[in-house]
Amino acid sequence: MRISVTLVQYEHGILRQALDVLDETVRNNSEDHMDDVKELISFLHEFVDRFHHAKEEQLFYPVIVKEFPRFQEEVDGIYAEHQHAREQFQLVERALEEGDWDSMASAASELVHHMTSHVQKEEDGIFPVVDDELSLPLDEQLNQAYQVFTSEFGDDYYQRAEMFANDIQDRLLGPGFFNHGIY
Repeated sequence: MRISVTLVQYEHGILRQALDVLDETVRNNSEDHMDDVKELISFLHEFVDRFHHAKEEQLFYPVIVKEFPRFQEEVDGIYAEHQHAREQFQLVERALEEGDWDSMASAASELVHHMTSHVQKEEDGIFPVVDDELSLPLDEQLNQAYQVFTSEFGDDYYQRAEMFANDIQDRLLGPGFFNHGIY
């Protein structure tokens, strides 16, 4: 496993958890939790755009395109998807500011669908190749660059992000909501 891929996948895990909470919340028309939803959207916007997508655009994908030119077209598509996510966040945030639950729920559902599809595309298409073929020295260089990038958010950023995702899940859906699965 390449650490550069593993860390991005870890971020996807936090992102998926927060998106699942958002999806369940808007599906259940939980208008009475508007303040918590605002907090969740604020977290997602920072985590997705300022942290995760910024890291991919500034560090990960430039290296990938240089090492694997065959991914140029796919990476261009990924950048376009990042821009689409930014636009979706603006729609969600505008609707929240206006107190328009229905518009927010619609835009949030689109955001969830878009981001879920986006993450799956990366994990099924690009990541397996990078994980198999990226040289270890280049992987280490990426990891060092990740550490510098992440330090700008605080040394405990991953821990805080994971704790927030767990906390907002418990607040919006109830403790252990996703533990009541088929197992």
